[in-house]
Amino acid sequence: MKNRYYVTITDLKGMKCYSFDKIIKKYILVVGISLLFSISALVTVVLVLNHKVKQYSYYRVQNEELVGKIEENKKEYLAQIEKAREEISAKELELENITTKIDEIEKIMGEEISSGEPLTETEKLDLAKMNILERKFLLQTIPNGKPLDPFKGYSSVYGTREHPILEKQIYHYGLDFKGTKGTKIISPADGIIEFAGYNSGGFGNLVIMDHGYGFKTYYAHMSKIDVKVGQVVRKGQKLGEVGSTGRSTGPHLHYEIHYLGKRVNPMSFTEWNIDNYNSLFEKEKGVKWQSLVEMIKHQTQAFQEKK
Repeated sequence: MKNRYYVTITDLKGMKCYSFDKIIKKYILVVGISLLFSISALVTVVLVLNHKVKQYSYYRVQNEELVGKIEENKKEYLAQIEKAREEISAKELELENITTKIDEIEKIMGEEISSGEPLTETEKLDLAKMNILERKFLLQTIPNGKPLDPFKGYSSVYGTREHPILEKQIYHYGLDFKGTKGTKIISPADGIIEFAGYNSGGFGNLVIMDHGYGFKTYYAHMSKIDVKVGQVVRKGQKLGEVGSTGRSTGPHLHYEIHYLGKRVNPMSFTEWNIDNYNSLFEKEKGVKWQSLVEMIKHQTQAFQEKK
């Protein structure tokens, strides 16, 4: 039979004969080859996994070393940060003590300005004699009216108050105007921009304008500044927009008026206009109105002569 194979086995007991088909032999051959490939594949997988395990072990060691270094650096940085915080706290306390002393000195100086000599009858008469041109010139030059457009009221006035951030009684040397972010800030008189930028002392974005005759105005916590140092600004011109930069709890304008380097109450200036022209001269006794008026008269006369 062509498709059958015989195998004879002889031992002491005798001879035995076995037969199997050729097809079975092929099956056995296929199974053997498959098994061989499977074993080879398994060995390959084992070798690859072993390599991966070694790589993993290597990277794990590297990662542990890196984590260790990061932890060491973290501790070092945290120690540096803590030291810096302690130094900042000490400096803030020192600055607060200095600020308190300055506030006390400025309060005394401000009281000295406010308690100036009242106008004499002659001075009152001279002020009353000012013509319309001289009055308009004075209103164009000396800060007056509201520096916000539109005006929405005051959130804090000039004088002693509970500071909203420091939470203690501190003298407030300006007027805080209510306003939303973006509200237009305008110049209350002609002047030249002395400072326009960020103030790290708590004012945030700050503009300082010099109006001449000893007057300067301050505009703090602005969100946007539209003027530059040295720029000539006219009354009513936009200076910037309301914000909450610096030491502030919300959008508003902190507004100050300085006369000869000393801060004065801005309230009477914001209420001053052509209709209540003489009211400011009575309220602000520390300002040398007589000499100021005489100077303005000379300037207006010179202006009229040139025309």
